[in-house]
Order: sequence, then C-alpha cells, then structure tokens
Amino acid sequence: MELTLVIITCDAYCNMGYIYVQPPKENLKKLLCDKDNKISQYVDEHSLQIPLEIESDKSNFLEGMSLSEKTYKQALGTEIDAEYCNDLDKDGYLIGIELNLTKDKLINLVVNRAFKIYKTKWQGLSFYISTFDYENKVFDSNNVIYPLSKKRDAFLVIEITGPYKVGLVKALITANDDVYPIDYLLDPQFILSEYTL
Repeated sequence: MELTLVIITCDAYCNMGYIYVQPPKENLKKLLCDKDNKISQYVDEHSLQIPLEIESDKSNFLEGMSLSEKTYKQALGTEIDAEYCNDLDKDGYLIGIELNLTKDKLINLVVNRAFKIYKTKWQGLSFYISTFDYENKVFDSNNVIYPLSKKRDAFLVIEITGPYKVGLVKALITANDDVYPIDYLLDPQFILSEYTL
C-alpha cells in the first residue's frame, strides 16, 4: 500500500480544521493537496515535521488517567459529545477529527512541536502516542482514555470540557499498524487555506 502524508487542514476563513488519522483515499488526498496552501508563509520548512521520541515515562501519565470500559463509539451521545463530527469506520476506529482550529493556533501548534509521536510501553505492550495538542493538555490526569474497539489496540485521549461534556481528542494511542500506519503518522502535510468569499 502506498503511504500518503498525514493531512492536517485548517480553513482560516471559518476557523475549522480536520486531522486525517487514517490515510485518505487517493482522490481525496489529491483534492486536499491541490488546495492553495499558505503554511510555508508562516512556518519554517524544518518545523513542518512530526518528531518521534522514545519515551518510557509517558506510560506513567497514561496510568494516571481514567480508562473507560466503554468504547469511544459507545460513549458518544451518552457520556460525551464530539466537538463537531469525528468520523469513525465500521469497526469504530477513528478516521478523522473535525475541530475548531484557527490559523494562529495551527501555526503555534506546529512551531512549538505539539504534533509528536511517542513510542512507549503501556499495559505490557508497545504503543505509539500521536499527540494533537500541547503536552500539558495531552497528559492531563483529568483526561479519559477511550478504547476504539473491543480489541483494545487503539485508544483516544479525551479532554472532557464544559457542562455539555464535549470530548476533545488530544491524542491517539495505537498498536494497530494496519489501521494507523506509523510511517503515515510521521509524515505530515499541513494545509492552511486562506480564502475569502
């Protein structure tokens, strides 16, 4: 299978973003990558990377969080709500995250290396943690970890906010390379669209 770049988009006009955590289909990838991308006007080329770090102590932070018995799909609409529309496949694995994302926030996240991947041992297995926010937001002990399937080979770190219990996805924890290829997650394509009506 040909690997594509993990695509993280921001439409500055409406302050919306989308993170494709599973490789998109080829026609969608072409459509996204053909967009007028302004990210290089604000971010140095060397910052447009997702580093991999070997961090055994990250499992300690995960152990400090609550681990839900319910899958993320089961919890949606009962325990928590999504910020917008997080797409799931037929097996309950996350395809992509739709989120509120301004141009300034995307630039700050990229420049300050908030998008990272940590390799760690957790629950006796090797996992990768792909982060989508700053470290203090990802590894907050108030966050809840939801499995994506009963196989418990992929999880989401969720920050639950406000009276409506909106669940914000802060990280993906995965040991499933078939659904979440690590080479894909490490190779980013940040797309910043600045269009006006």
